[in-house]
Amino acid sequence: MSSRQSVDLPWWQRRWVSLLTLGVVIAVAGVAALVYGQQVTEVLGEVGKDHLGEDSWEDPVGVELTSGYEIGHLPDCAAAPVTRIVLWDAESNPFWEVAGPPTPLQTFFVGATPGGFEEIVPYEEPPPGEVLRLVVFRRTGEVAGLRYQRTDLRDERVMSGRPLRSFTREGFLGASVCGDGSVGPENDMGDDLGFGGAESQEP
Repeated sequence: MSSRQSVDLPWWQRRWVSLLTLGVVIAVAGVAALVYGQQVTEVLGEVGKDHLGEDSWEDPVGVELTSGYEIGHLPDCAAAPVTRIVLWDAESNPFWEVAGPPTPLQTFFVGATPGGFEEIVPYEEPPPGEVLRLVVFRRTGEVAGLRYQRTDLRDERVMSGRPLRSFTREGFLGASVCGDGSVGPENDMGDDLGFGGAESQEP
């Protein structure tokens, strides 16, 4: 005759309760991850990889070459607190990335960390002929950017738009170039370079 006696455990110590609790925890964690991911997307905006030379930003960035240094500019119409700046290749692989709290930043040196920002990816010199994408994330959730190659840049001139055009610094900052990143024919501050810009030069 068996001497084993059945023992009634309290309900909170039973196996099915433990399994149910684990399932609830996993479900809550999954929902939280989904919600957080959507919030991050809304804050940073969507900048997809290149497709046939098109980029998803609405406003332009200008790049000026001065004494061998590249200087990024946001025009007045695109000015907003900046939270992140990246320099990508055509496949969104970073050569440089910085991020920080929302900061009014209309001009910056490419490769140098602005005050108050943190360096996420240290600057790496892009290979010659590389298609570059300089992208500025703003607190508004929208992004501004420019696709170019080093050979497109001109000394003491700001290059921007699709197709690329040449501006004086003052002309670019005050130009009506926002909305689709292009430079309209009504703007007489830019000089057409006579080529299809960075898009036409993509390898």
